[in-house]
Amino acid sequence: MDMIKAGMIGVTGILLAVSLKNYKAEYGIYVALAVCLIMLEYIMRYFLQILSGIEMLRGYLQDHYSYLSLLLKAVGATYACEFCAGICRDAGYGGVAGQMEMLGKVYILSMGMPVLLSLMESIQTIAG
Repeated sequence: MDMIKAGMIGVTGILLAVSLKNYKAEYGIYVALAVCLIMLEYIMRYFLQILSGIEMLRGYLQDHYSYLSLLLKAVGATYACEFCAGICRDAGYGGVAGQMEMLGKVYILSMGMPVLLSLMESIQTIAG
């Protein structure tokens, strides 16, 4: 039921934003931003459920919890960059949105380097 409510809020908000855009462009952007923030609240609800499941996984991983932490940071960075890029794109700043997406990709790549280095060390140890 939450998905239906979120969808209705999104569609209604965007229709309102489009109709207000004809009068004053700023109002359309403000309404779209408000809809994005409401959607972010829905995302955070589900993210809290995911976090409780991850706490259970933490017990299984014991020593290798840092890898799960890196994964969560990467997912969070992806959502944050995508959220900001979407708002920038809706406001008509496609260049800024592209740079935001590029920042997210480079950040995730930099976060993956310790995992890659650990993998390479493991392969080197096995190979002799």
